[in-house]
Amino acid sequence: MDSALYYIWLSLRCGAGSEAPSFLLSHFASPKEIYEADEAALSAVLRGRSGIVAALCDKDLDTARRVLEYCQRANVGILTLESAIYPERLKAIHAKPIVLYYKGVLPNIDENVLVACVGTRKCSDKGARLAYKLGAELAEAGAIVVSGMALGIDAMCARGALAAHGHTIAVLGCGIDRVYPRENEELMRSIIENGTVITEYAPGMVPNGKHFPVRNRIISGLSLGTVVVEAGRNSGALITAQHAAKQGRDVFAFPGDVDNKFYAGTNELISEGAKMVRGARDVLAEYEGLWYKRISAGNISKNKYYVGAEIPPAAPLGVEEYSEEAGKKKGIFPSFRKKAPQKRVSEEELSHAKEEAENRDVYEEIFEIPTEPVSEALAVGTPEELEGFEREVYEAIDGTCACDEIAAKLAKKNGESIDVGKVLGTLTSLEIDGYCKSLPGGLFKKI
Repeated sequence: MDSALYYIWLSLRCGAGSEAPSFLLSHFASPKEIYEADEAALSAVLRGRSGIVAALCDKDLDTARRVLEYCQRANVGILTLESAIYPERLKAIHAKPIVLYYKGVLPNIDENVLVACVGTRKCSDKGARLAYKLGAELAEAGAIVVSGMALGIDAMCARGALAAHGHTIAVLGCGIDRVYPRENEELMRSIIENGTVITEYAPGMVPNGKHFPVRNRIISGLSLGTVVVEAGRNSGALITAQHAAKQGRDVFAFPGDVDNKFYAGTNELISEGAKMVRGARDVLAEYEGLWYKRISAGNISKNKYYVGAEIPPAAPLGVEEYSEEAGKKKGIFPSFRKKAPQKRVSEEELSHAKEEAENRDVYEEIFEIPTEPVSEALAVGTPEELEGFEREVYEAIDGTCACDEIAAKLAKKNGESIDVGKVLGTLTSLEIDGYCKSLPGGLFKKI
């Protein structure tokens, strides 16, 4: 665990999605050696990157230790680059995560066929049913379905895989102790029981629009291929497709009517070189030859998963930022398109821009792990407005408390067992509504 502590420290200092940890580990023997390095040694490796060097010169291990203790207490698995089961597929991607936190059973990634199934949050009824059927049939055939557990297409693919008693992996854009979106609380619990929930964000990290494009590289990185079921022109799912293309992985897309806004993004992917598919069998055909002992389309039940899936609710607040980000990511397959001429900038301007970006990423993402509610636009209520279980959970917060401590307090008070997952979901609701805030290490306190 000594090694895990320094890996956590390094990941917190460099931030999610950074290539800096991998670059540092190519020059230093271990995270502990990086921790023990002085400013001169770090600057010699990270030339011109003073923002990250300044962060690495902070040798305080308190937050990393609290994260490690929380994981031990809450039965959260920690995967580092030194772990025997760390996927080789992830080691091959740019900016590979040096720490992953997970709950559930982690399969041997490299010995299985993983397929990422993604799409828009605000999907059509048809798209929802296509996603449900795709997830179910891939699972029946023996593949593992990977998604972001978002509302809409992602959730329906995961539900389909669970319905077929298959393994599914959800990659979060927040801490493992968060339930986001709240509507997927039951889904997250089912995935933990029958699959894996995984994230590179430390416990205590609340959802944030900028996290989702970053975590998408992990969704595609775990998978042999990424299927975009339904996506508008600005859907965040296109970012996952872009990551897959850059990582050398397959990209698949469902076609749709040319005047259907729900398929504007998938149609564009196909025009740029993505493989058009009509269902799970088309995806499986790409892999059955090499993975015939793992998957077989012959195991798919006929006419079993066409209808009956509940259509997901509308997307929550905050996803617009993510969609806007996707709108900037055009040209998934750059070899098929002419690049627009780039504006030339001076070396001084470029250096200044890089410095600003480094400092912003480091200090927003690391030193303020996070204390603000998910959306500042949401009104803050008063405790007197709370009723039922929400009020009980709120009143049980004494100083700073962990979720399991609150559950134990309520169990003692009520004389009956309390579901920790229910308490965590309630705490997340209270945080989003502005009644409490999360702290590093999975702790909560009243606002």
